[in-house]
Amino acid sequence: MKLEPLSSPRFATQITVWYALIGTLWIVLSDHIVGLLLDAPGDLTYAQTLKGGGFVFITSFGLYVLLRRGARSLQKSYSLLETILESSTDAIFAKNIEGEYVVVNTAAAKMAGFPIQQMLGAKDKDVFGPERAHRLQEHDRITLVSGLRQERETRLNSNHGKSGPNDDDKTPQIYLTSKDIWYDARGIPIGVVGISRNITEAKRAYEALAESEERYRNLFACHPQPMWIYDQESLQFLAVNQAAIAHYGYSEAEFLSMTIEAIRPAEDVPSLLDNLQHKPSGYIVSGIRRHQKKDGSVIAVDITAHDFQFEGRPAQVILANDITERLQVQAQLERYAFSDTLTGLLNRTGFSRNLQQAIARNQDHNSPFTLLYLSLDGFTRLKFSLGHPVARQLLIEGAHRLKASFPKAIAARLEDNEFALRLRYEVNSVDAVVGHLRDHLTSVYHLNDHDVFSDCSIGVVRSNLGYADAEDYLQAGDTAMYQARSALPQKYIIFSQQLRDAALNRMELDAALRQALERNEFEVYYQPFIDLVTHQCLGFEALVRWQHPQRGLVPPGEFIPLTEETGLVVPLGEWVLRQACQQLQQWQTQLKLPRLTMSVNVAALQLTQPGFLDVLDDVLRTTGIDPSCLKLEITETTLMQNTEQIRCSLDQIKQRGINLSIDDFGTGYSSLSYLHLFTRDKPKY
Repeated sequence: MKLEPLSSPRFATQITVWYALIGTLWIVLSDHIVGLLLDAPGDLTYAQTLKGGGFVFITSFGLYVLLRRGARSLQKSYSLLETILESSTDAIFAKNIEGEYVVVNTAAAKMAGFPIQQMLGAKDKDVFGPERAHRLQEHDRITLVSGLRQERETRLNSNHGKSGPNDDDKTPQIYLTSKDIWYDARGIPIGVVGISRNITEAKRAYEALAESEERYRNLFACHPQPMWIYDQESLQFLAVNQAAIAHYGYSEAEFLSMTIEAIRPAEDVPSLLDNLQHKPSGYIVSGIRRHQKKDGSVIAVDITAHDFQFEGRPAQVILANDITERLQVQAQLERYAFSDTLTGLLNRTGFSRNLQQAIARNQDHNSPFTLLYLSLDGFTRLKFSLGHPVARQLLIEGAHRLKASFPKAIAARLEDNEFALRLRYEVNSVDAVVGHLRDHLTSVYHLNDHDVFSDCSIGVVRSNLGYADAEDYLQAGDTAMYQARSALPQKYIIFSQQLRDAALNRMELDAALRQALERNEFEVYYQPFIDLVTHQCLGFEALVRWQHPQRGLVPPGEFIPLTEETGLVVPLGEWVLRQACQQLQQWQTQLKLPRLTMSVNVAALQLTQPGFLDVLDDVLRTTGIDPSCLKLEITETTLMQNTEQIRCSLDQIKQRGINLSIDDFGTGYSSLSYLHLFTRDKPKY
């Protein structure tokens, strides 16, 4: 059989691309939030975007390396699983809901008499013929309908299952086939999985008991797996083979003096007695049981039991196969698949599976839950200041505190510094729950001789949203968590549909904004400046407006910050500057007022562009207006960004005779100490 390994480069690349996409979205969203809080958010956007871009690049590269390293480890585990399946003498297979074989090991292919590649994609009728295929498909149907494990004996001829005219001349092989339902991650049946064990020899041994006691005793005694016979009334051991003696540690005399209760853990005895009491006569029993050896160790065994008469008494013969090591390997593989190796919490896959089960319980039995989606906000700062080892310690300690804050909750590390917590109830007081969680997560961390403080942002999602998929709840939590970063001082947000609608609206606006310039959807409005004493028009201020084809006139507060985040403010600003200066030249000529002025807003990003001064020179040259008639307005917070570079640009603008003014002076958060660094004409209030 073949397993698709998670260590493929395509898998690592996909995860890295998705992570980079999420990080980029975070930059855009977080900058927009900052823009909503400040009167002029674009002033901080450029530096934050550079920082965020660096963050995406570095962490994406680091994540790719870690994924490849983890994938190599997973490949070893998958190789081990494939080795276990291929080394099994039992036929192991899986069929999808259409009855096509999708997993086949070598033993199964040998049983059917077909190469593995030929069996994959084939159906029972292609392998075993129509008559036997009908019986096998009926077994599949009963398994899917009942929802329980179904077992059935199947006789296959030595011509590998295909019926022929001389079937009576063929030596039949008897297989005990156990089938279970194969579910997907959402709990929906997608097929059946089965294990067929060749029990021909065991059946012959049972038949030999009636025909020849001597023949039976030889076969029983020499069987390589533990076997015993016990009295169904007294539960006393009646016979054991050498394999059982060697495996369990009891002598033959000790076995024959005990009942089967003695090899079961004490806590399992009541269920054992109950099962035996309600077992129908002649029923073939199989399944996994816990047995206890003489040294006290507990093992898992897969047993097969059959009723028969032994020396005139109703008895049962047991064939036991120790599968303890196999189950340990399965459990280890499951831990690799569903647990985070750094913190020990569930990973995103494991948490999604658990959350999907909670959603199903809520839908079926009205069992509400509460999802907390959070991030340790100091992680990035710590990583670049004290290094990755200390940052990893923060994640480990944060995970420990997260689990300790709500011990009965389901906790997970989803990715990087993002965690999730599922409370098994509906929270009445969100303030109390968030406060309790923040008390644990925001206290000082002592990491490698450093005292570190880390805040956290929390998105709260209730289970009454009606979503059917776990990813929808996680996306809702992610959306609320990013919004919570600006929700001071509690730093939490309860998710609502309005949040999602706002995020979708912003994405649509961003896409439309990128095409607006090409489609000439922008317009320039002019606000006059009037001297209240003389009633004379002194000049105008150019104000850009967006005439959206569907939404109509879009308020500048919605799209201006977005242009600054995306960098569209550079070409848009140049377009506005040219339009305004051309209009000024026309009005100066038509009105014969050569001293009319035009004020144009300039963003910090424009001032830092190497070609901005060339654009100014070209506009003045082509329009022919006097530089003193042009006023460039900068916002107060622009002074706080790239101070030296912006100061240099402003000085060169002044050298050209262009006037400068500070727009909305006194409404920002800059210190007055910045003002002496710049030459300007006047503030504009």
